[in-house]
Amino acid sequence: MRTAAIIFEGGPEPENELQECLMGLRHAVTLDTVAKFRAAGLDQVVLATNYPALAAAAERLGAGVFDTRGSAPFHFGRSLQRAVRASGADAVIYLSGAALPLIEQHEIAWIRQALLQGGPTVVVNNVQSVDLVAWYPASYLERVEPPENDNLLGWLLQEAGMERVLIPHSAAIHFDLDTPTDYLILALSGRGGPRAQAALRAVSWPGDRLRAAADILATELPEVALIGRVGSAIMEHFNRNLPVRLRVFSEERGMKALGREARGEVRSLVADMVADLGPERFFDRMGDVCSAVFFDTRVLFTDRGRRVSEWDRFHSDLGMVERIGDPFVRAFTRAAVNCRIPVVLGGHSVVAGGLWLLADRAIAMREETAGA
Repeated sequence: MRTAAIIFEGGPEPENELQECLMGLRHAVTLDTVAKFRAAGLDQVVLATNYPALAAAAERLGAGVFDTRGSAPFHFGRSLQRAVRASGADAVIYLSGAALPLIEQHEIAWIRQALLQGGPTVVVNNVQSVDLVAWYPASYLERVEPPENDNLLGWLLQEAGMERVLIPHSAAIHFDLDTPTDYLILALSGRGGPRAQAALRAVSWPGDRLRAAADILATELPEVALIGRVGSAIMEHFNRNLPVRLRVFSEERGMKALGREARGEVRSLVADMVADLGPERFFDRMGDVCSAVFFDTRVLFTDRGRRVSEWDRFHSDLGMVERIGDPFVRAFTRAAVNCRIPVVLGGHSVVAGGLWLLADRAIAMREETAGA
């Protein structure tokens, strides 16, 4: 069975310094991922991209390149179908360039073995919104309506008649890179490939609140709030491995994959609490009952059809209050930064894969202290 890894990393040229910085980080991670899959002994590793410099760097690592500039406007599903056909592979492992930057060789081997179980099989890292999808036979992709993005790819292949297999839980399988906070978590972990770590060392984003919150996870019985799209896997990981009391408010899981965000249907009770109390009183109350807060703000920022720009979302994540244009987001972020306990703001990963990585760091810290 000929197996190809097809890695998509593309998009528009950056329009500001923040986007330029994030693109540089993504490209460094992408090249580390290309090298990792090349080392896994796959028959083919293909980078699908519209960035010539990134393509050239991937070719120097021995990867093939699929140029996505050949069709305009870009459509993810149709481009993926063309890339799969061009590869001639029997089985495909798909992921984006910034997805699963910590995946290890044994996990890649596990995915390949799962595709050999006999019948048509689709392997995913997440039931709701996937970051990695692997399937065999590759031709099953022709049986589905080409999706606009990769969120529903696993569901579509399952509906086409494939048996779905979920990759065993781990930090590496759940952690992906989307927001500035995700990159700060990767930097704090000290993990990741050499290109990514070199790029991260050149970034001067503030990380004090993140480090303070992460260190609290390693203490004895802290009260930690998780707010946003919190899944059961991360709660179970904490309950099994750390003496942490969790205060969890989980809502709107799958809001992107189910189209609720796009249709303006997101509803958040936490957003109602912030509106009723005001951001300052809300975080003052959080300080009364918690030692630290990990807040997936994307539910709050899309409540009742609200639209917050990427610029404002990402500067909120970084706590750069004066750079935020939206008055509500600016007031909310200022209150979070001024809260007497550390508040970590970000996207889904701060209550999912990124938090898993921080939990593993806390476990290691406790074990080191116990062994001292």
